[in-house]
Amino acid sequence: MRRKSMMKVTRGRLEEDRRKSEDRYEYQRVMLFILPLLMVAVLAVGVYFGYLSYTDNYVKKTSLETVASATESKFTPEENAYLLTVVNSANPMEENFEPELSEVDGLKVSSLMVDDLKRMLEDAGAYGLNLTALNGYSSFEEQKDIYTKAVKKYKKEHKCSMVKAEAAVKKTIPDAGESEQQTGLLIEFSDSTDSDFSKTDEFRWLMKNGVEYGFVLRYTEKENTGGMNYSPNFFRYVGSDNAFSMRALNMNLDEYVLYLGS
Repeated sequence: MRRKSMMKVTRGRLEEDRRKSEDRYEYQRVMLFILPLLMVAVLAVGVYFGYLSYTDNYVKKTSLETVASATESKFTPEENAYLLTVVNSANPMEENFEPELSEVDGLKVSSLMVDDLKRMLEDAGAYGLNLTALNGYSSFEEQKDIYTKAVKKYKKEHKCSMVKAEAAVKKTIPDAGESEQQTGLLIEFSDSTDSDFSKTDEFRWLMKNGVEYGFVLRYTEKENTGGMNYSPNFFRYVGSDNAFSMRALNMNLDEYVLYLGS
């Protein structure tokens, strides 16, 4: 009886060892089949994303080269660098800085934009539009006065701290030295009514045709606008070559300057 019992145990162990051996063999066979597939899949994903990256960079580079070849800049490298100046709290202007200015419809603006601004206003009028330039250049002192009054008004109306008032106001009215109006390149437009400018024919015309005259919407709905809220009224003069490039790349001024510097 004892011998029979031992034989049963031995057979059981042999059977168990055989099953384990078969399981290991089956696992190895499956892995030998799956691993090559996984490697192919990983390689395919890598190639795909590499292709996307290459295509994206190629399209951007080609877009810039195409636009650059089609639009010959009339500005010197120094003037072009000035046209692409980004002004905000991280990049303020000096208190005594004043650009070369000229007048258009009673407004002081950078002399670099005079011809294009006049031509744009004339062409808009020819289309029957009431496109009006409300504000242009603003000095450091003028901006300081506007900002201080706005903060005091907000603090009084909302009964809040000075810190909270300044944080709220800065989203629409920059402090002195932090406003691009000091460059003389930022223009506030209107249609001579109190309506929402973004819903006017004048705004739609500017968005469609402004690049031909060198103007782009400054404070877009994208987050990267130096902390400023979206504003349909403010357009920035950058020159037609830069404006066309920005449209081709679907970038606002902040993104475009970063892109050129990368």
